[in-house]
Formats: sequence, C-alpha cells, structure tokens
Amino acid sequence: STSQEATAVPERERPTNKQDTENTMHSDPARNTESATVQRRISAKMRKKTLEAYKQAYLVPTKLNNRKAVYLSRETQERADFIVRRLGDRGSNLSSFVENIVRQHLEEYGEDIEKWRRL
Repeated sequence: STSQEATAVPERERPTNKQDTENTMHSDPARNTESATVQRRISAKMRKKTLEAYKQAYLVPTKLNNRKAVYLSRETQERADFIVRRLGDRGSNLSSFVENIVRQHLEEYGEDIEKWRRL
C-alpha cells in the first residue's frame, strides 16, 4: 500500500510530505507574525543522489560469518524485504540490510550506550 511504501524509508531520509517535495517555512507577507508552509520541488538529481547514499549505507551486500538468527514481526520483515527487492542491486538481501542498519546504529550511538550502561 502507498502508506507502507512511504513509511518504509527512515524519517531522516525522506521529506515529511510526498517523496518529491520538502517543506520550507517562510514569513507570510500578509501576516508577519505567522509562518506558512510552502512546498518546493526537489530535483530528480537530488533524489537520485539521496537514493545512492541510502543504497551505499544500507543495501550493500555484507558477508556474514558466525551468524545468529534474529526475529522480526511479519509487518517489519515484509516492509524491509520490499525495500531490499525494490531498491537493492543484485546481491542485496534482507540479512545484509538488517546487519547494516544495526551496525550504523551501534556506531552512531556506541558512546552513548556505554554511558547509559554505567548508570
């Protein structure tokens, strides 16, 4: 469904409205004290650049040694598998996708997790 496709991409990777628009706040000349939302088109070149960055971060096949099983809800598995099949290149798979997401998360939050662990 359209709502699942739109929410399948992480929030920081997609605009808050349609895929090809972004929100910009500006002053409304008629009402100087209020702000209005204006939609501005994102170029196809910019969308492609963002897609390539996403693919490099998450959809690169990863060799997994000494593997362990991880369970996902059916809905999450189906949405993630859809992303891999639609956006991934040959060799992309769900296990690599999940591995790359978790690695990125651990790298980004590793120091904070260590601090929180000691609380």
